[in-house]
Amino acid sequence: MNRTARWLSLSVALVALVGLAACGDDSGSSSNTAAPAPAKNSAGLEGTSWVLSSYTDSSGTSVDAVAKPPATLSFTADAVSGSTPCNNFSGTYKSDGSSLTIELGPMTAKACTDDAGNKQEAAITTNMANVASFSIDGSDLTLKDKSGATLLEYTENTVTLEGSAWTATGVNNGKGAVSSTALTEHITATFGPDGALSGSGGCNDYNATYTVDGADGLTIGPIASTRKACADDVMNEESAYFAALGNVAKFEIDGDTLTLRDSSGSTQVTYVAS
Repeated sequence: MNRTARWLSLSVALVALVGLAACGDDSGSSSNTAAPAPAKNSAGLEGTSWVLSSYTDSSGTSVDAVAKPPATLSFTADAVSGSTPCNNFSGTYKSDGSSLTIELGPMTAKACTDDAGNKQEAAITTNMANVASFSIDGSDLTLKDKSGATLLEYTENTVTLEGSAWTATGVNNGKGAVSSTALTEHITATFGPDGALSGSGGCNDYNATYTVDGADGLTIGPIASTRKACADDVMNEESAYFAALGNVAKFEIDGDTLTLRDSSGSTQVTYVAS
């Protein structure tokens, strides 16, 4: 083989080697591609409402929640609220994927009437501060600490207006304030399954129709009532209540509490489950 032929042969071999090396680099790059990030919890908390089913006490034991009234937990875009159930609380939360931190804010200061309620309230307030993650499995919400241990377990709040009965705790007095007197507890409301609303205005029995629109829209039709005459303060309370019902445009159920609001969000009537 002459010198020119040998150079040509060597050049072809070098080209082949460069091609093989390039293929090897592509293969290596492919194998070093970063693994996909773990999937985040696809079930978000915003707009959800829950009822406590069990809690973990200071000894690490799971305890069934007090049945009545139920302890609740609700999430909006950036705020959390609920009950223990002796007291109501509010606060803020931050969530990223399955991670969750909750910071409780203002809380009412009513005394629980039984030991079980006191223990549950203490466990809720303590455990909330230690929440580090959550998981949603169907209709169940579990709040866990940083080690993955369960702190609080909730089930989806499925209470609806239809078929529910309530006792008033506050009535808008028509002057921009919601007041509660000894007379208020005599006011009731029962939302029948057929769109019929009935109850007592404190003196007279009444009935009306109601229509639910979407998740929280509520329209109450004209009120018909009996015509008994009672003391002036009772009649004034009843008149304020009937007027408030006529302003209702929205409702909100949080555990054993029902709040009726007008279109601007102003409270018209508050109730507790009967």
